[in-house]
Amino acid sequence: MIIRGLILLIPIAGYSQSLIVSNITHEGNTFTKDYIISREIQHKKGIPLDSTIAEEDKNKLLNLGIFADVSWRAIPLEDRTIKLEYRIVENDDFFGGRFFGLGAPVYDEKTGWSFSGGGFLKNFRGRNEQVGFGFSTGGLNMIAFAYSNPWITGDHVSFSSDIVKNQYDHPFILSTVEIQSLEMNIGRYFGYERKTSLGFELEEYHFKNDTLFSKYQLIAPQGSFAYDTRDLYDNPRKGVLLRQMFFSRFDLKGDLEKNITWIQTISIYKQLSNLESKRPWIFAWGLSTQLNIGIKDQRFISAMGSGRTVRGFSYPNRLTYYDEDQSYRFGFNNYSTSIELRKIVIPRTVMLDRYEFGATIAGFIDYGSTNQDEFSKLFNSKGILGTGLSFQFEGPWPSILRIDYGWGFYGGQNKGRALHLDIGHKI
Repeated sequence: MIIRGLILLIPIAGYSQSLIVSNITHEGNTFTKDYIISREIQHKKGIPLDSTIAEEDKNKLLNLGIFADVSWRAIPLEDRTIKLEYRIVENDDFFGGRFFGLGAPVYDEKTGWSFSGGGFLKNFRGRNEQVGFGFSTGGLNMIAFAYSNPWITGDHVSFSSDIVKNQYDHPFILSTVEIQSLEMNIGRYFGYERKTSLGFELEEYHFKNDTLFSKYQLIAPQGSFAYDTRDLYDNPRKGVLLRQMFFSRFDLKGDLEKNITWIQTISIYKQLSNLESKRPWIFAWGLSTQLNIGIKDQRFISAMGSGRTVRGFSYPNRLTYYDEDQSYRFGFNNYSTSIELRKIVIPRTVMLDRYEFGATIAGFIDYGSTNQDEFSKLFNSKGILGTGLSFQFEGPWPSILRIDYGWGFYGGQNKGRALHLDIGHKI
């Protein structure tokens, strides 16, 4: 009886793919609504089994970010058709499952040490909504609330909003910055590869020191377009991500001239090992450019050399900013490119039938440049180089925790070394 059951369940590729899929089911979800899962499944009934589509469906469900694991299997039936079944591992616990909350000392390259805390409720009401709140005191004083729904209506029409109030010492300028903001965005998919978003932010900025106080009330339209063919968002093995983004500042009182920032990025991922390998080598390359149009206000200047730009340099401070020999690290226009050779050492694994975990190591080379002049002169300027090692840990939250250690170079000389702690991939 056992042998007969095994024969029925083993998906023999050549045999099963010639049979018609008569039924599509899913099991394992106890909290998530069934329609949240069904709307991601693109395989149709009445056609032969297509393992490529089934695998893509599995990845779509994983990309929701609410399941510890997803798999699929084809079950031959006695009427010589196939049942396609998606099996889901879901952590339906409230604490430690759908809700993550903690408080701990946190270091940020821009603001320094703070004590931060808060909570993040994912898959709210079993509908893949997300609600979060947070606070921080120390280098960054902040309180924030956020809500998002990636499919609130229609065909992948999304909505997100947040309210944030924060205060910190400007890392470069002798000024304390206070910001209050309300942000709203509406997005829509066009197919699964083309994604758009359009929204705005209402902001109130206060800049103050011992001798000066400035107040700006701004409306900040913003938008993005992405062409995304990645298989897995958290740790892609293949695909392309192309993004066009803009954000702007328009002073409601007319005291500050308008400014628009246009960002373009491209990332390419290629698995170098056998496609069936669970511990593959992956090549990742990315390029990002930033074009700043309008008033160049020094209080909104950007820095080159950090965990998000070129690794191997400690984030600059006021001494660095006022040092003319390091002016090459500050600007409004910039570009940076990165190469990583990644090795998955621990494939995505489910522990205790609840939590996903994985680990990747990588070697990286970063290069970038910035200026305060015309964008056309940017590529003629001397850039900075960083190289080192990256350790990337996959988990339920944050989805990717990244620790990088690198050495920075400028003009052929070593300018130091730095440890970076960040969330998400650099590429």
